[in-house]
Amino acid sequence: MNSERIRICNDKPIRNQKTYVLYWMQAYRRFDANHAFEHAIKLAREINKELIVYEGLRMDYPWNSERIHKFILEGMFENQTRADELGINYWPFVETPQNLGKGLLKEICEDACVIVTDDFPCFIIPDQTASLAEKIDCQLLSVDSNSIIPFSRFQKPASAARILRLWIHKELNSNFPTPSKPIWKKEELTSITGKTKPNQKIGLPKSIDSILKTISFQNQVSPVKDVKGGRKEALRLLDEFIKKKLDLYLTKRSEPNRPEQTATSGLSPYLHFGWIGLEEIFYAVLKHSSNGKWNPERLSHTKPGDRENFYSPSIATNHFLDELVTWRDIGYLFFWKDKPKNITLDHLPDWVKENFKRHKKDHREYIYTLEQFESANTHDEIWNAAQTELVQTGRMHNYMRMLWGKKVIEWSKTYEEAFTTLEHLNNKYAFDGRNPNSYTGILWCFGLFDRPWFPERNVFGNVRFMSSDSTKKKFKLNSYMEYIGELSGKSNSLFP
Repeated sequence: MNSERIRICNDKPIRNQKTYVLYWMQAYRRFDANHAFEHAIKLAREINKELIVYEGLRMDYPWNSERIHKFILEGMFENQTRADELGINYWPFVETPQNLGKGLLKEICEDACVIVTDDFPCFIIPDQTASLAEKIDCQLLSVDSNSIIPFSRFQKPASAARILRLWIHKELNSNFPTPSKPIWKKEELTSITGKTKPNQKIGLPKSIDSILKTISFQNQVSPVKDVKGGRKEALRLLDEFIKKKLDLYLTKRSEPNRPEQTATSGLSPYLHFGWIGLEEIFYAVLKHSSNGKWNPERLSHTKPGDRENFYSPSIATNHFLDELVTWRDIGYLFFWKDKPKNITLDHLPDWVKENFKRHKKDHREYIYTLEQFESANTHDEIWNAAQTELVQTGRMHNYMRMLWGKKVIEWSKTYEEAFTTLEHLNNKYAFDGRNPNSYTGILWCFGLFDRPWFPERNVFGNVRFMSSDSTKKKFKLNSYMEYIGELSGKSNSLFP
């Protein structure tokens, strides 16, 4: 661990006279391959204290639902098992109407020498961290375990992927970062294990269903059958992707199809909830593509910025890693410095704002309400299919998500209303919603990280336009539409 990943969140001292080092697990919900957990271990060893790991699940987070809650709880149950294997004193807390969490974390912090948490730039986590930092009497450290390169190395966000790609490649060539420890063993942690008893509110329920029945969720969104949260499922998906889909990534990833036939990893929700780290995926993919012989010296030192050849001799591997590193990092880095509480169209570049001023009064051929969008009740069968996939499965094919966003802009009264609709639908239904990349993905539909396109079009002006007609011409959609028909209980296809 180096100091590049560590941010001191308050000016309070480390209190050596207290009982334990506390790791507050908020975003990186795993024990292995986690820089924050690793730093907490280091501190506990240095001051010879027990390490406590606290992971909480409040019931009032924005866009809460049975779908998201169940997904998170499955990961918490796995974390309990892993903590037992390591001998770590793990304190999980699940809030219910009968077991409220107000004041609990502050109470736990009263016996902490120092607190380590996760440096995540979006949703409720920055506010939670800042709020606790003010209330406690000990030092709070936030650790960046988001990517390969510590984000502190970048002085500002990148305006385009081609710019960030060059920055990343040059950094990896000049000073390749040390990865986190990939896996811990029980015998390595004996000096920091202990038996401090937690508050009686701490502990997992006997079953997930028993908890879900006690909570009145703001959003009525059902869990998805056969979709399971947690680290084991993340590692299984990674292994499956590497063995069966990685070599097809370049040619098949953009084609809408059934998930099992789409050459994508399906790991986005698991990255979002921190059950797997970007580093782990990065090294596993390169190990596979090099027959176990990859090391940083195999980078293309003569071609920084070249997404075809930089990481590996395999073009498919390079394209996947470019999406994983460049396109994921560009979203996280966009919010890294400011960590805004509210994300709006004000985050768009000036050329887009001026563009929308010119076109805000343009005629819209179709205008739909949020209820019509949410129920997939538009004139466009392809858009309806994408929305149905989101509602029914918590995911959406990558290409369809871009088309989905563009059409909401075209069919809304205002650009602001379109953004609100997209934010709501994505955060309510998607497993990987409420994420920096979710927001920059939506903002990309409005022109973020893109360039002006010509000629100007109605509503969009110089912002990139996408159409369902061109999508039908570009891809064979039979299999995808049949899949959506099965999800919605219909046996239909655009092309009988």
